Amino acid sequence: MEVILVRHGQPDWEPGGLAVDNPALTPLGHAQARCVARTLAEERFDAIYVSPLLRAVQTAEPLLTERNEAPREASWLREMGMPVLEGQTTEQIRDYFARAQSRKIEDWWEGMPGGERFEHFYQRVSAGAEELLSKTHGVEIHENRPQRLWRLSDPSARILIVAHEGTNAALITHLLGLEPVPWIHLHFSSDWCGISRLHTVRLGDHHVWSLESFNRVDHLSDAENGKSGRTATF
Repeated sequence: MEVILVRHGQPDWEPGGLAVDNPALTPLGHAQARCVARTLAEERFDAIYVSPLLRAVQTAEPLLTERNEAPREASWLREMGMPVLEGQTTEQIRDYFARAQSRKIEDWWEGMPGGERFEHFYQRVSAGAEELLSKTHGVEIHENRPQRLWRLSDPSARILIVAHEGTNAALITHLLGLEPVPWIHLHFSSDWCGISRLHTVRLGDHHVWSLESFNRVDHLSDAENGKSGRTATF
């Protein structure tokens, strides 16, 4: 079984110099999304799931249009919740992220200041992933432990997910059975429209997940490859 993860394209966080909480893509972001669509055009997917946030929806749009498919939006794929920053200036936003980055390590478990707690975010994503795999794609969790063992009803199944840096990092962490810590987005920090792939590997009568490739961006040669800057995961 395969799960392919795509991070959204470059978002227009501060159109006109003021922040928005649910940004659309920039022209570069739209170009990156078209590159993703061309790269994945010939691949088979049993299902395509998309975060409901606008930057993810617009990233998936060219590929879904090519296939004449409607998006399957999954609310649990949203990025870790932020406080309301709408209308703040560039200087205020930079100051917010600078202060967030400089906190003591133990404070990172609270999530971004004023936003969703990390444990709530991780539980949301991991529970959503397990429900999706078990109820929709026939994947059975054989042992309920951090290092889960899985049983597959359809080993040939392929799922595409278009979401966010933090969400995709949480998915990778959970499927690989790694320790969830508030800096997983630094462990698995991906670029805009980076593509990562996981597949299952047989282990006796069960399967485990393996990270086949991470943050591939060679498909973006037709669009300037914008970087995340590593200061904001959203």
